[in-house]
Amino acid sequence: MKHRKRYIWAVILCCYFAAVIFLCLARPQHIPAVQTMIWGIPTDKIAHFLMFLPYPVIAYIAFRPSGERKWAHLLVLTAVFAVGIGMAIGTERLQGLADYRSYEIEDFYADVFGMECSSLITALYIIIKKHKT
Repeated sequence: MKHRKRYIWAVILCCYFAAVIFLCLARPQHIPAVQTMIWGIPTDKIAHFLMFLPYPVIAYIAFRPSGERKWAHLLVLTAVFAVGIGMAIGTERLQGLADYRSYEIEDFYADVFGMECSSLITALYIIIKKHKT
């Protein structure tokens, strides 16, 4: 049963990766038009933040260690975050190669900020949960 849950989360992670790549590389006419600013923040930066926000949680659940050692769980979360940075750089580089998209360092910063927020919440969960056991 435990392996089945990991398999399901790995499939969810693959679907998540496919969705992120699609959203980052889709032609602008395939994306619905929205207002350009929300609370003074460019909408595309909010989209990047939200797009990368779930990644650390999904990846951590898919690859979390089975033991009770807090440091092992935090190490996996750190590795997940490092891979996420690579994914954020990769998607921005791919956008820079497409003639209909552009490379923006601010998009990368929004991606990383989304992952930082999610990773921090996940780390706090790990610390609190493992402290009680």
